[in-house]
Amino acid sequence: MLNWFFDISFDKILVMKKSSLNYFFTFCFILFFQSGFAQTNFTTGEVVTLSGDRIPGEIDYRNWEKNPKKIDFRNFGSDEIIAFSPEEIRGFSVANEVYVSARVESEVLSNGELDFSSRIETVVETVFLQALVKGEKSLFYLKNTNSKDNFYIKVNDEYVHLKYKKYKKEETVNGVNRVFAVENKAFHTQLENYLKDCPTIMNDLAFVRYNSQSLIRLFLKYAKCKGDRLDFYKTIEKVLTRFEILAGVSMSKLNFEALNRPNLTDVDYGSSTNPTFGISFDLIFPKNMKKWSLSNELLYAEYRFFGSNINQKSFNHIERSETTFEIKQIKLNSMLQHSLFFNSVEWFVHGGASFGFIIDETKNEFIETEFFNSIRSENRVPFESDRLAEMSFLVGTGIRIGKISGTVRYENGNGMSDVPSISSKTHKIFFLIGYRL
Repeated sequence: MLNWFFDISFDKILVMKKSSLNYFFTFCFILFFQSGFAQTNFTTGEVVTLSGDRIPGEIDYRNWEKNPKKIDFRNFGSDEIIAFSPEEIRGFSVANEVYVSARVESEVLSNGELDFSSRIETVVETVFLQALVKGEKSLFYLKNTNSKDNFYIKVNDEYVHLKYKKYKKEETVNGVNRVFAVENKAFHTQLENYLKDCPTIMNDLAFVRYNSQSLIRLFLKYAKCKGDRLDFYKTIEKVLTRFEILAGVSMSKLNFEALNRPNLTDVDYGSSTNPTFGISFDLIFPKNMKKWSLSNELLYAEYRFFGSNINQKSFNHIERSETTFEIKQIKLNSMLQHSLFFNSVEWFVHGGASFGFIIDETKNEFIETEFFNSIRSENRVPFESDRLAEMSFLVGTGIRIGKISGTVRYENGNGMSDVPSISSKTHKIFFLIGYRL
């Protein structure tokens, strides 16, 4: 009775898929991202005016990955929102982050973009610099519109760009051209001059890398060396990890495309409803309010199909077939996930790829051939296949309240056949309940 119900339900869902399932997921994604753009996150903070006055209020805090070009501010108890650019205020602070307005150089090339010149090309712009360390010697940071990391030291009232560039170099060795990456580490010399009154950290300079964690560590060592009481230093945000137990059901459909194989293609295999369970391991990225994550799942899944066909080859020649497929898999899913938060409710969408590694497989085809008054029968394998894993593309959406989550997901896979002349396709819908550990 239950299988009959799921068969009918999934057939209806598949009809929905052909006509409107794509529209359903498209609608969910559009609504999701529209809701994301409409969200605000006003948090207690303060702005510093050009005259030096500090005005407490609320700032729309976005846990910016790139330094903001402007901020939205409102006074306590007011609905009026005022936008401030770096030219209009001295700086602001919010959520344990401090920004100062400054006119500085920043590198033109983006992270990962390499050319063949050691020369550092920069532009001058007025920006909000993020303070990483504030004390006798201070360190500031800018990720500009090109996603390039830039670091600065403060000399008197000037913010000086720490120079660094990774570039390509070509040379010929034994008649063979070789291209490799080299680094212009001019910032080492700059820091040596800037921090020279603490000789004990000079040995550390050779190992300092051009990133926040390494530079903050160096400046904290300097402060300890000098006994400097810091006004502020930024704690480095780390990638969070979360584990989740998953269980639910999968509803699957199977179809084949092949020439002259009616015993495979002209068969209604119905639907297969089976339990699934496993574990999820999520890497939650710290920036952008922890809205982005990489979700990885290890699931057990299976499907079973049975179908029959009568092929009337001629008046006196009839072929009857009964075909059975049983597949058990360990699925490795990897998905990019984006979340929106509404108080204690998290709404998420994700998309990615799935690899279903086959751990047990049964394929059988019973053929009964009636030719005039002669009847012959045999059992055989429908087709030989060496496919070790089924690959699928998937999209899904779900809601998490506290530690409990519910997810609906659609998968489109390449099935069990790797025979060029026989194409197998699977369509699956997963309903999953999760408990985050």
